[in-house]
Amino acid sequence: MSARNRVATGLLILTALVVLTPPSLALAEAILLPRTVPSFNQNYTDGPGAWGDCPLGTAGCPDQVCTTGCLVTAFSSVLAYYEIDVSVPPATSCTGRARFGMDPGILNDWLRANQGFGHCAQDPLGDCCLAWDRLPGDLELTFYSNRSEDDLNPVASVVIDHALREGRPVVAGVHWGASCRAGSEQTEDCHWVVLTGKAGDTYTIVDPINSDVTDPRGVRTTLDDGTHGNYIIDRFVVVSGPAPDSTAPFASPDSAGDSDGAESSRPSAATTAVVLLGLIVAVVAIVALVSARNE
Repeated sequence: MSARNRVATGLLILTALVVLTPPSLALAEAILLPRTVPSFNQNYTDGPGAWGDCPLGTAGCPDQVCTTGCLVTAFSSVLAYYEIDVSVPPATSCTGRARFGMDPGILNDWLRANQGFGHCAQDPLGDCCLAWDRLPGDLELTFYSNRSEDDLNPVASVVIDHALREGRPVVAGVHWGASCRAGSEQTEDCHWVVLTGKAGDTYTIVDPINSDVTDPRGVRTTLDDGTHGNYIIDRFVVVSGPAPDSTAPFASPDSAGDSDGAESSRPSAATTAVVLLGLIVAVVAIVALVSARNE
């Protein structure tokens, strides 16, 4: 076989490998939820309907939404994603006004009035921990643990990817260092975020802590670039809920949210790139082979 024939044959083999390689292996896979997850900021203390300064928990719990309300804030985003609203009368509203809808302030007030907090071992006083089974709406929560201290193990990654493909957001407890805060020995579940998709080798998230106290929105970022740093997942919860009434493929974000877009039917960038690369290599191989045979 001549040198040119060997080159042409090699190019044809490369073409087959490129075409047959799954897009998820050729380029990192992208996963997006079918609707926008609204984002909220637990630190929102200055503005209309601000909730950051509202007391969190019951029975004398000294906390506020802005200090330890990341989990409540994360779940308010998930409940809003599923279009689950609740009402709060003036007597139990932090603002002193009747409210209806879904945001961290409304959810916190509703939980306080409906036995939505319990006592945890780390609570110095009162009931400061969210009672998972008291969340409003017809939610199904499935709990998992990431069996790794410095990365996401393959099993956890498969579970999360499957949930996101099925349109179910994931609420994750995270840490970002040997100890999460100065003066604290807590090393797990130091903060809670909402996983909204996958981008390359990381996950897109809604981080419920935003340093701008005048902004009701959380931060849309990635797991490796959280507000506190590079987040490592500890526990995570797959949240299944009722199908929203909206039939539009994209849910319109509310006044406190912002759109990050979503799609489920168009080919991914990885698929398009692999197909184009395969076609280019195939054309080069055919030209080389024809030229070799004519000599």
